[in-house]
Amino acid sequence: MTDPMSGVDTWWGEVGNAALLGTARRAVPDLPDLGPAGVRPREVPGPREEALLEAAALGGAALRAGRRLDHAAPPAAAPDETRPVAPRRAVQLLELVLTQPPAGAAQRVGLLVHWLRAADDAGCRVPPVVLPLLLGMATASRELRRPAAAVLGERGRWLAALREEWGWVAEATAGAEARTASRLSGAVPAADDWARLSSTDRAAVLASARAVDAADARALVESTWSTDSARDRRSHLEALRVGLGADDESLLEAALDDRAGTVREVAAELLDALPGSRRAARMAERLRPLVHRTGMLGRGVDVTLPDEPDPAAVRDGLGKPPPRRSARGWWLEQLSAGAPLEVWSELTGADPATTVKRLTDAQQPDVLAGLRRAVRARRDPVWAAALLERGWDATLVPALPREARERVALQRVDATTDRVHELGAVVGAVDPPWSPDFSVALLSRLRASKVGSAMVLATMPHLLAGLHPVSLDPLERWVAEAGGDQALSTNLRNLLQFHSVKRSITEAFR
Repeated sequence: MTDPMSGVDTWWGEVGNAALLGTARRAVPDLPDLGPAGVRPREVPGPREEALLEAAALGGAALRAGRRLDHAAPPAAAPDETRPVAPRRAVQLLELVLTQPPAGAAQRVGLLVHWLRAADDAGCRVPPVVLPLLLGMATASRELRRPAAAVLGERGRWLAALREEWGWVAEATAGAEARTASRLSGAVPAADDWARLSSTDRAAVLASARAVDAADARALVESTWSTDSARDRRSHLEALRVGLGADDESLLEAALDDRAGTVREVAAELLDALPGSRRAARMAERLRPLVHRTGMLGRGVDVTLPDEPDPAAVRDGLGKPPPRRSARGWWLEQLSAGAPLEVWSELTGADPATTVKRLTDAQQPDVLAGLRRAVRARRDPVWAAALLERGWDATLVPALPREARERVALQRVDATTDRVHELGAVVGAVDPPWSPDFSVALLSRLRASKVGSAMVLATMPHLLAGLHPVSLDPLERWVAEAGGDQALSTNLRNLLQFHSVKRSITEAFR
């Protein structure tokens, strides 16, 4: 028996040529023999135009089926669905985003991710009619794979199994189911289930499990630690950032002796975030002899560079410096990052703001670099504010409380109106979603700027992710008054459409 689908690609190409050139110039190719599972040609051929339409219908159906019929026996039926299909209004919005993205194709993935996550939170699935298109898009965009796998439904998973390029669905589904079960049941996966997950899904499941029960999640890491690859051990340590606490110290201390340098580096970085750890105490003991108060009133600060580290110090992170770095300066930065911040107030006899003022950039750049690392790791708001008074550093802003975060970002926006290239980092320092006040205030500043078009372009990714729905009204007024600036009008219109559709998606699942 010949392959029933041999030459189907060639046939489909010929159908396209006939449609393009016209049936008067190009004959419609005969329908291929698809066997018992296929379609038989007419016994009495009809007009060429009808033959072309029949061929187009057959080819379209074959493409939507998601599988080439390489044998006559049809596949088993898909299992019964366990989730309801998404509400009608939500489905309409999904079809719109898939086929005619309102804010342009560049923003389609962001809107799709929002739709898929909203559907998963609502316990819904995508309708069968969009499955092939969604699977194709998720195949091309890894960002879509996990959220799509969670809402494909039984038919979607069945369909994906019939096509080789959709093979990623099985792996992504296992991770999605484990994450969903953890979220809904409030339970950490069993060790056996954890061991069967792929490396990619383990990291995602571990992050969810840490939010449920940090201790049980850490136990999962320890259960496979001895057999995991260095890459997985590093990834699992990275996931411990969620809910990191003193109880994680023993695992991190042991990881300082790991055979892989990348694992040791992450362990030391995480221990930097634990100022009450044994390593922090050791770093403080090494730092104290290096810091001296100077001047008649003791208001100056002098910090001596450390000597060659012993093996214990190397284990704690005082190893080989990065390229083009002074070894002793690097060791001083490591000590400053690892020791408790309170040690500096103890040694200088001053509060954080005064201590920072006494450390000059020229004399103590390595100390300041270490202090910034410590503040970022521990999210210490007092020291973050002290360092920000000294100079802008977007990486310190997340350590501040939400209101202070937004306040300093707006102050920086006011100070950088002539340095548009910096605005992206300034606005990006405030994690989304933004508050109503910050959203409206930021739009007001962008609109008032003489280079508003450039500022909108520089901050567009953050505006898409962070704007609060309350800012849509002032955004609409800005669009109406944008004038002849075509680039500005286009960007504002896309921004408005993106957030309007995003809000509609959220409301459609309520």
